[in-house]
Amino acid sequence: MNIYEYNSSIKDEFVYMVVRKESKMKFLQNMIAGVALVAMSFTLTGCETTGESAGMGAIIGATAGAIIGNQSGSQGEGAVLGAIIGGTVGAIVKDVEKTKAKQTRTAEETVVEYNYTPTQGESLRFENSTVNPEAIIRGQSTTVAMQYALLGSGVGKQVTETRVIKRNGEVVAQISSETFTRNDGTWLSSQEFRIPENWEKGQYTLEQFASTNKSTISGTAKFFVE
Repeated sequence: MNIYEYNSSIKDEFVYMVVRKESKMKFLQNMIAGVALVAMSFTLTGCETTGESAGMGAIIGATAGAIIGNQSGSQGEGAVLGAIIGGTVGAIVKDVEKTKAKQTRTAEETVVEYNYTPTQGESLRFENSTVNPEAIIRGQSTTVAMQYALLGSGVGKQVTETRVIKRNGEVVAQISSETFTRNDGTWLSSQEFRIPENWEKGQYTLEQFASTNKSTISGTAKFFVE
């Protein structure tokens, strides 16, 4: 496997997007999708060891973090996002079911819930993050879900939902990163996936993100692998 060949390719794509001066959030959405595709190619072609995958993730994550930090004016923010993105390379979770979503409150009900007024502009608020069941035997499935409110966007807003798994503060896997069309209101998005047989027993953290071209929100939930 030629690590530098992959790194050069994705780095060129990052630079191309920056030159086009896309918004920070749009850039991030495109980059997450691009890294997910690269990560999937690694899964198919295969790295010899977990260490190789982690090393590749570090290289791509560092590149992504530097560019995000430069574009946003925050090197700290870039480092955090780069670590998350880089950590997912070579660690895509398999046996993931299709995302299910339903609107739990209408736009009108959500406006009342948050005492929202149009002068506030777009409002994206995270309500809760869950894992059910919270204790899972390796090889079995669990369902993760997040609920969030979207207001001030009108009809047909593009929202990217990303789910990653952390252990001891480090990203160990990405469940998914998908973009959906959402209308104003409150949304419950859930997804089922199978816990890999080779995961160590212990506590893990689910981190879920919802992002538009203007803002990003996130929430976490703990679960145990037995």
